[in-house]
Amino acid sequence: MDIAVLFWYILGMFSFGLIVSFLRLYRKDHDLRKIMFALGLFPSVITFVYLGMKFPPPMQPENTILYYLYHWGTIPIIESFFFILIDRILYRKKDFSLAFILFLVFYIFSFISVITNFIPDVIYYTSLQIGTLITILFCLIMIIKERSFSGLLFLLSICSFTIGGMSLISYVTQIENSTTTMLTMFSFFMAFIFLALIFGISSIVKEKKGLEMHFSLENKIKTIEAALHDSEQKYHHLVENINEGIWVLDRNSKTTYVNSYMAHMLGYPPEEMMGKDFFFFIHDVNSDLKGKFSDPVTNVNRSYEIYISRKDKSSLQVSLRKSPLQNEKGEYIGEIVVIQDISDRKKIEHELEIKLDKLQKSELATLNIMEDLQNTISALSLAETQIRDKNQELQNINQELISARENLTILNRDLEKKVKERTADVEKLLRQKDEFINQLGHDLKTPLTPLNILIPIVKEKEQDPKLKELLSVISNNIEYMKNLVIKTLSFAQLNSQNYHFSLDDIFLSEHVNHILDMEKMFFEGKNVNLHNNIPQDIIVQVDQLQLKELFDNLISNAVKYSQPGNIQITLDAQKKDDFIIVSVKDTGIGLESNQINHVFDEFYKADSSRHDLQSTGLGLSICKRIIEKHGGKIWVESQGKGKGSTFYFTLKTPQNK
Repeated sequence: MDIAVLFWYILGMFSFGLIVSFLRLYRKDHDLRKIMFALGLFPSVITFVYLGMKFPPPMQPENTILYYLYHWGTIPIIESFFFILIDRILYRKKDFSLAFILFLVFYIFSFISVITNFIPDVIYYTSLQIGTLITILFCLIMIIKERSFSGLLFLLSICSFTIGGMSLISYVTQIENSTTTMLTMFSFFMAFIFLALIFGISSIVKEKKGLEMHFSLENKIKTIEAALHDSEQKYHHLVENINEGIWVLDRNSKTTYVNSYMAHMLGYPPEEMMGKDFFFFIHDVNSDLKGKFSDPVTNVNRSYEIYISRKDKSSLQVSLRKSPLQNEKGEYIGEIVVIQDISDRKKIEHELEIKLDKLQKSELATLNIMEDLQNTISALSLAETQIRDKNQELQNINQELISARENLTILNRDLEKKVKERTADVEKLLRQKDEFINQLGHDLKTPLTPLNILIPIVKEKEQDPKLKELLSVISNNIEYMKNLVIKTLSFAQLNSQNYHFSLDDIFLSEHVNHILDMEKMFFEGKNVNLHNNIPQDIIVQVDQLQLKELFDNLISNAVKYSQPGNIQITLDAQKKDDFIIVSVKDTGIGLESNQINHVFDEFYKADSSRHDLQSTGLGLSICKRIIEKHGGKIWVESQGKGKGSTFYFTLKTPQNK
């Protein structure tokens, strides 16, 4: 049993170490939560030390303060957990005083109830279990709200303390029960391990949002750094925007800083002044001025009037005040000089002196002033008259603007009415166009159908080779006209505003496999290899009939415009943001850069190889309208002639509904 005794002493020392850590953190940030944790852990230290001293524990109560503290056990740590959770879930205030006072009330009440035993054991332990279950429930709520790993560790620590406390009750009422002993020791050991892990998280995680913020000083440091940064920003803003020059010199009178106003005053960029001697900028340096700067103690905050040289060689009269700079040790490290441009003030003072001299020499100056005043009064009267006239003009203009606004309102109403009438006319024309195209398609297909059936029969019975060749030409042209009519009707439907898709959520790869199975029947004997590399889990929202039409056109185009031989067509797809990008890559004749811009135009055929009766020039235009109706876009890329082409298009995923 010596190992068990050693274990209890180790747990006691570990608990004491946590208390010391919390107290050290409290000294630095004065967060009452850390005092509460320390007070909650204190009875646990007494419990573990008592178990180490009295192992195995006594069956009968002892009338000693140490026994009462031992019996008090882990109740305070559960109380501290409870008030931390209440604070985080309900209040989240920086001032934790009220919660801390309530904790102290419960803390003292639980201790008195243990010492006096005025609460029956059944009620005491039942209320303790209910309080523990409520604490665990609050911890689960906090985990759901904050989704932090430290909250999970906190829950595990609470559960471990609870199991340890409950098994401790059984542990002290039994003799030499090794299972209960191991359960108690293991539960308390894991409880402190989880607390230690929260300490570890607080030192690793940079942005602390969960309970780990109560186990570190980083929030306090961030607050101080933010205040310091704000103070620096305000100081920098003040220095840079003050209407006085700020000039900082080192102990050798070398420039270490000037604000923007000072640099602008002298006509230098700030960086060009760095490192230069202060007296380099003085217009007339004398020993008296150097003497004033040589002694950092005397002549502090006294004002001097000197001339300084600007970059353009002109001089500027300024007022100068200096103050010494000291480091943390109080040693002299330089000067801060405040300079004010007084040239305008001196100029005004000089002019005033001249005028005063004139006034003193002659009374004529007084008469001139009176005359100037009279002229000013006359000018003001004239200005008042002109202002009245201008106000009247503005009122007239305003009245004209009101009238123009009324006319414009009337015009807008008429224009809106005409727009509605024209819109209705356009909609009627569009309906008539759709009806005409549908009727035209029906009228064109009606005579073509019997021709398409009868010509092959006549060709089969005809024996003359030349006539059979002519019948083949006629049959091909009839088939071309039929395809052209079908494609034209399909394209017209897609362009109609009244045509709507029936959208379904489908697995793209599975649907493409069905399409490819049907396509392979048409390409037998042509050595066409179709590869479906689309991932199985990609789901898109499409009209299934239109999707089949899209793939039919792209795949037939790829086969039609590939050189005879081994034709490779590869289909692939990948997810990007909220869309699926699908690609159809072939090894065909490819496209040149000038053809790529027109390949989706109606009736466009890129070259002579595409000018055959198998192509209507509408297939890719139909593909474009299908994709646009699905809310996507389509484009093609090719490295040039003979290097194949890759068609790309985007489809929406179900969450884009």
